Amino acid sequence: MRIAIISDIHLGDTMSVMAFRDKTTGEIKVGSKYDEFKEKVKTKFNKKTLDYLVLLGDILDFSVSSYNEAYAIGKFFFQKLKDDKIAEEIIYVPGNHDFDLWHVVEYEVNVTNRLKKGKLPEPFRMSIPGIIDDRKGAPTEGFTLHNVTPRTVKNKPKYAGLFLDNITKPATPFNFAYPNLYLVTGNESVLITHGQYLEMYWSVLGKWALKIINGDLDIKDHKLLDLKELAAINFPLSQFACSGVGQAGPLTKVVQSLEHDIKEHDLSQIETYIDRVGEELSKNSGWFRKLLEGFAFRLVKKRTLKALGSMESARYRLEFFEDSKVSQRFKDFYNSTVYEIEEIKDKYGTEIPAPSHMIFGHTHQPIPWGSPKAPAIELPQLPKGKTFAMYNTGGWLNKMDENDQPRFCGAEIFFFETGEGLSSVSVGYDPKETLKSKKIRIIKI
Repeated sequence: MRIAIISDIHLGDTMSVMAFRDKTTGEIKVGSKYDEFKEKVKTKFNKKTLDYLVLLGDILDFSVSSYNEAYAIGKFFFQKLKDDKIAEEIIYVPGNHDFDLWHVVEYEVNVTNRLKKGKLPEPFRMSIPGIIDDRKGAPTEGFTLHNVTPRTVKNKPKYAGLFLDNITKPATPFNFAYPNLYLVTGNESVLITHGQYLEMYWSVLGKWALKIINGDLDIKDHKLLDLKELAAINFPLSQFACSGVGQAGPLTKVVQSLEHDIKEHDLSQIETYIDRVGEELSKNSGWFRKLLEGFAFRLVKKRTLKALGSMESARYRLEFFEDSKVSQRFKDFYNSTVYEIEEIKDKYGTEIPAPSHMIFGHTHQPIPWGSPKAPAIELPQLPKGKTFAMYNTGGWLNKMDENDQPRFCGAEIFFFETGEGLSSVSVGYDPKETLKSKKIRIIKI
C-alpha cells in the first residue's frame, strides 16, 4: 500500500501555491509548488501511482471564495492530479475551510439519494471514521469507511460514487471521512485529522453546551461528547464560518479583511464599526438611557477590543499546544476518539490500539515525522513512559512578509508504504532552521 498525506491547499485563495487564478489574464494556472509536490511523490515511490492520496482538509476554500470559483480551481487541480497519475483514489477529510463539503456529502447520501428512490431522508451521520489497516488478516484490512456498505463489484472502488468523482475525466474515486482517519500498522495506530476542533471557535458550542444545558442534552456521557455529538453541536458555527462567509456576496471581503486585521492585531477598522453600532443605539433614546447605554457600551467596547487584541492565531505557531486551554481541548478530542475506536471494535471485532501519534494540519506550521521538536503529550491511555507525538502537514499557501511580499512558509508531505512505515519530506523550508530555536516541553494533562 502506498499513501501520501497533505493538507491546507486552500484552492480559491489567491495565495495558494498549488493552483490559482491569474488576476491579469483570468486564467487558472499551476501554482509555484505543484511541480515540486509531484516530483517528491514520484521520487518516493519510483514513479508508481499512489493507492491513496489523503487530502487532510482546507483543500477547497469556501470561506474566502465563492462556490463557482473554488470548484473551478478545484476542477483544474484534481484534473492535474489525474493526468499526472498521482493517485488511484483520494481520501478527503474536510477541515474548517471546506467543512461545507462534508455537509454536501451528508445531504447527498441521507437526503437527495433517498428522495430519488422515493424514500424519506435519514438523519445525518455527522462522523464517519476512515480506517487504513495495514495488518494482514485484520477484519478492516485495507481501507474501510466505518458503517458504510462497500461495493463488491469487480474492478470498481469499494466506496466513492458521490458528486465530486465527476470533477475529473475519467472520474476520480473520492472517499470522504470525517473528522478522523486511522492508520493502523503493527501494534500502533496514528490519528489523522485536520485539527480544527483543537481551536476554540470550532469547538466552543460543544464546550458551552456541556456547561449550560448539560442536563437537557440527549447525549451518551454528560461529561464528554463523542465525535458525532461534537460535530453536530458545533455544526452551526462550522457552517457559518465556512460557506457562510464565502457565499455572503459583498459582505465576504469585509469579513475576510476583519479576520486578517485581527490576526495582525490591527483593530482600527473594528473600532470604527463598534463606534457606529454605538451611534445607532444612542438614536431615539432618552438622556438618562443614553447615559447608561453610553457607559455600558464603552465598557463592552473596551473589553471586546481587549479580547480581540489578545487573540493568537493558530497558524504558524509551533507553541500552539503549550496553551493549557488547547491541551485540554485536545484531551477531550482524544477521549472522544477513544470512544470512536471502541465503536469500530464493536462493529468489526478489530483491535485498534490507542493512537500514539497524530498527523494534522490547520496550523500551517510543518513538523516532520519523527522530529524531536514535535509537541509531546502524556496520556493515561498510553503505556507508562510513552508520549503522544504530534506532526504537522504545514500548508500550501503563501503569506505576506514584513515587506508585504508573498513568502511560502513550508509544507510537509507524509508517506506510508507497506513494509517501510511512515516518513515525510519537507517542501520549501529547512526544518533545522525553522525549528532550531523552539523548545517543546512534554505537556501533561
